[in-house]
Parts: sequence; C-alpha cells; structure tokens
Amino acid sequence: MIRSLPFVSIALGSTLLALAPRRAGAQVPPQSEAVTLGGFAFRPSVELRLRGELRRYPVDTGGDVYSSNAVLAEGFGGALPPLLDTGEVVRTQWFFAQRARLGLTVERGPLTGVLTLQDARLWGSDGAIYVGAGEPSLPDTAPHEAYIDLHTRAGRRAFVRLGRQRIEWGDGRLIGANDEALTARSLDGVRAGVQLGNVDVEAMAVILAAPGGAPPAVAGTRKPISAGTGTQLYGLNAIWHIAPLLHVEATALARIAREPRPSWLTPGDTVVLDARISGDQRGFRYALEGAYELGRIATFTTDRPLGAFAAAARAELETALPGRLTFRARGAYATGDDGPLEDGETQRRFDPILPDAQDNHGPMGLYGWSNVIEAGGGVGASPWEALTVAAGYTFVGLASPGGRWVTARLLPVGAAPDNDSRALGHEIDLSLTLHPWEPLRLALGYGMFLFGEGAQAIVTRANRAHDGGRPADIQHWVFLQTTLSAP
Repeated sequence: MIRSLPFVSIALGSTLLALAPRRAGAQVPPQSEAVTLGGFAFRPSVELRLRGELRRYPVDTGGDVYSSNAVLAEGFGGALPPLLDTGEVVRTQWFFAQRARLGLTVERGPLTGVLTLQDARLWGSDGAIYVGAGEPSLPDTAPHEAYIDLHTRAGRRAFVRLGRQRIEWGDGRLIGANDEALTARSLDGVRAGVQLGNVDVEAMAVILAAPGGAPPAVAGTRKPISAGTGTQLYGLNAIWHIAPLLHVEATALARIAREPRPSWLTPGDTVVLDARISGDQRGFRYALEGAYELGRIATFTTDRPLGAFAAAARAELETALPGRLTFRARGAYATGDDGPLEDGETQRRFDPILPDAQDNHGPMGLYGWSNVIEAGGGVGASPWEALTVAAGYTFVGLASPGGRWVTARLLPVGAAPDNDSRALGHEIDLSLTLHPWEPLRLALGYGMFLFGEGAQAIVTRANRAHDGGRPADIQHWVFLQTTLSAP
C-alpha cells in the first residue's frame, strides 16, 4: 500500500502558494448595484433554479450497484469497483430538483469578502439519485462560496483568495465549476494569481479531506481508520496571451490521496500534465488540449503505476448569416484498460480529476473523458435576441472495448471484458433557450441515444437489460429548466 508523503505534500503546497491570474474575475457573476455604508460596498445576489429531467432506459440506475464511483477504484481481479448489490431494472427515471442561492459581496479597498449560501434538494426522496465525484449528498444546505480575496486595484493584476470558491481552468475538462449539476462544485483552499506581462499565472492548494482519523460510522468499517495526512489537490496554471487566436496554456495537477479520503478517490499519487492552445476572434473560437497522467495507485497487493493519455479538440464558427447561424465541431479521446490488470501492470484508464459534467461531452451526460472516443458537431441559431436553438450529433465509442464505461459525473456504468465492439452509440440532441427578461432564463432540451453493440453488452453485463433480458435500443432524455436570478 502507498505510504504517507507529508513532506512532499507540504513542499509542493508551499511552492504553489508562493506563485500566483486575476482570471478568477471571469468566473464572478454580474455585480449588482452596491449599497455603500461607512466605506464598505455591499452587493447582494439571489438565484433560484428549478429543473426537471426524465430518462427512459437510464444506463447508470438500477441493476448492479458498486461501492465507489472512483475512476481508478477496482475490486480484486476485476475492472470495476466492488459490487454491493443488484437492484431492480429501472425503465423510467424522472425527478424535479431545485437550487436556491443567496449571496452577499462586501468590498473595501483591495479587500473583498463573498458569502453565498446554497440549498439544493430533490422533490421527494433524495436517496433515489446517485451523486457524482465531489458532489455532496442531497439535500444539501451549505455555503457554496465563502472566501476572502485580497487583490490589486490598478496596474498589474494580482490576488490571493482564501476559502471555499469556484475554480475552473481552461475548458473545465480537468477542473471545472460543474454548475449544470444539481449542486455545482466549490473547493476549500487557497489560490493566488499574478499577471506577468501577457502571461497569467495561477496556483492553488485544495483540501479534499482533512488530516486525522475517521470513526467506524464514517469509515464504514468495524475499526476506526488510523490518523493520516488526508487528501490534497495542488495545481499550477499559466496562460501566455500571444494573440487573439493564439493563447498557450499549461497546467500541472498533483493529487495526494491518503486516509482519511473521500469515497470517490483511490489512495495514490496522481499527477496530470496538460497543454492547451485556444483562440477567439471574429466569431471563430477553438481549443486543442492534450493531457498525460502518471503516478501510482494502491491495490490489494503492490502499488500499480499509472500512465494514461487524453486529448480533445473543439471549434466554433459564428457566421454573419441571418439568425447568427453557428457551426460547431468537437472530438475527444482518452485511454482505458481492457479488463482486469495483473500485479504491477500499468493502469491506462484516464482519470479527469474534477471535470464539468456536461459542458464538454454532450448534454445527456452519458460519457466522460475516460476510456472514450468522441466525434461530433452541431449547429445553432438565434433568430431573435432572446431565443437560441441548437441541434447536435455525436458518435461515442470506447478506446478499450473491454474496459469501463463511465458517465460525465464519473459514475461507473459497467464493463464487459469479453466485449469486442467499440461502439457505445450515437447521440442526437436538440435544445431551446429563451431569455425573455433579464432575470429570467428558460431552457428545454431533448436527447436521443441509439445504443451500439458495445453499450448493449455493458448494460446487459450490469444487469440493466430490459424486456426479458434484451438491452434497450434507444434512450430518451428530456429536461426543462427555469432560472430566476438577480442581478
């Protein structure tokens, strides 16, 4: 098993904290009119979101239930986490969810304090929905943001931010705010950023699990977990703004997972080195990204080395045609593993750390940046200022046919070691967004997923087949969302 590395963690954390972009400003919602009192500026905010979803033949509900949704977690001699139970087949799943936020920003000179309280819950029983990696169990009432920000007011931008905060780097493929999820994501830690000419540098140190021990009720064992160094995530990001169509970005992440740890993580050391090139000018936007993952993972016998790769690309062209007709294309690849691994064999399944669940891999959320082949495109238009319509198509496949299929929330769908088909299926989606009034936003979407042979083999193996043991041919998905916010 992997042993604690407290000195490595402290040294790496200290290095990152000494570095420091004010790109965090792009993540802050529009500010309201300030109320000034005694030299302080107070800015309130409020948001209420109601969302309903319906899925016919869901792929991650019912059937086999696994003990963990950790991408790198495995049971002994298998490609999946340990099996806990096998439930009834679920043919139709639907729910209504609500999320309310009440925030206050206080400013004085170079100092800003933010507190945003969030309440997220389902209508009815909250135990019917599985949560993804890093998502709190529902219902959840807690601060979504609670931080103090010390920053420059003029000249070269620099800041230090301490507390619970939203963090999103690049396209959010590795670190994202995940705002479309039921609860969204915020992290507890410290960030620092500085502008050096046309280069923005940012560093972070985040606590995912505090050091110490865990009692049996929390650990899920008969004996308490002995004290450990906990779990931390460190990151360094730099963007060189060369030209509007050429921004070069480099990211390094290091996740040190020890006991006590979140249930969605496997003990080990995971390091990700990522490079991204992007641009945006005159209606043309693009991004190219590649990441390599290395480290080691704790197993039942010896530590297993990690070596995985992922790549992604997207492009968008907004034309001057009527309705601002926009064309989009995207593709992605991430390595996986074919079935159980031998002792000492390198793990090739890519772990996307803490990604956005839907912004990069289709609105249905059926697959993530792990053991995947993706190719697709779409078209959108805004015939009126308040109306946007879009349609898209995506082919989804498995990089390793015998490996694990995970959703965008990193939930394991299953694996079929004897599967020889790469085809998971074809996704077709339609959406409509209406913004009739500044505080009000309405969204409606429909998705259809045509199961390929690979998907049918995995669903059958996971005991989610329907109609007398025959897997479904099509999944239907519908959602309706209403958001009211101020400012």
